[in-house]
Amino acid sequence: MSLQGLNHYFNTFHALKDIALEIAAGEYVTLLGPSGCGKTTLLSVLGGFVQPTRGQVLIGGRDMTRVAPAKRPTTTMFQDYALFPHMSLCDNVGFGLRMAGQGRRARDARAMEMLDLVGLSDAADKRPHALSGGQRQRVALARALAVEPDVLLLDEPLGALDLKLRRAMQDELKEIQRKVGTTFVHVTHDQEEAMAIADRIVVMNAGRIEDEGTPARVYRAPATLFAADFMGEMNHIPAQVTDAGVETAFGALPSQGVRAGRATACLRPEAITTGDAGFALGAATVRDAAFFGTHCRAHVIPEAAPELVLIAHLPPGALPEPGARLMLSTDPAAVKIYPMEA
Repeated sequence: MSLQGLNHYFNTFHALKDIALEIAAGEYVTLLGPSGCGKTTLLSVLGGFVQPTRGQVLIGGRDMTRVAPAKRPTTTMFQDYALFPHMSLCDNVGFGLRMAGQGRRARDARAMEMLDLVGLSDAADKRPHALSGGQRQRVALARALAVEPDVLLLDEPLGALDLKLRRAMQDELKEIQRKVGTTFVHVTHDQEEAMAIADRIVVMNAGRIEDEGTPARVYRAPATLFAADFMGEMNHIPAQVTDAGVETAFGALPSQGVRAGRATACLRPEAITTGDAGFALGAATVRDAAFFGTHCRAHVIPEAAPELVLIAHLPPGALPEPGARLMLSTDPAAVKIYPMEA
């Protein structure tokens, strides 16, 4: 799939701004961003439900920009599942094949194959109301895959599920995608969900692509300050870039090629450690702390910059008391410098 110079306006509102993106066959891509960033509009353009004002959508080298949804090699799976309550699961899964004119025996065989893929072949004769939310989501996935699309478009498919079930379904979605080899393009606003399932994350903001890359790269070395913030908790440290490097309240750092002027030094909470190895943050006082199982999340006030409150993910073995004094440091390579945004 190739997206070339996509722009779209809703009246005077510029919803998509010069979107250019290449998606490889068999890739799992997430479109990640806050509400109103353009990710759902982009998915609608890919599915043919919205015609872009400018630009092209190529699928398998063919121009699909003005092709109707039913004639595209794509299927869209929505958050509400849109299952037919009066039909059995087998008939729901086979509905697209029925619309395509496939005979009963062939479509039932394909439907059972897809229900087996999602672990629901024993429930083929049940109606949707007899299923849990997670099971209905699996049926919707089976129906979407039954027609063998080149690209499956998923619009917040896990948004209605509770946290435990959502995490289980993330694992299942990724496993099923690997089995069938179909290209998945998945819209979400959940950073953890994107990191759990995607081969590549596309971070969107205000109709533009802010960053795109593997989950590890986008999390550890985001391209922009917005992407850094949106990919998880981030500490912001005021900085000044000069010809000599980057000056902060905690000392000097290399400039990382950032232009001279005001900047922000960003540091993930898990990159802060106790001790004085590496780049010293110095003494800090614990304001409060909470136990999260895998770590303790603490708000700390550094003596070198008492106007700042840093978030630190500390080892889970000892929950620091409010008022405790800690010596903190970090790996200087974990500090990312961004020019001050207007």
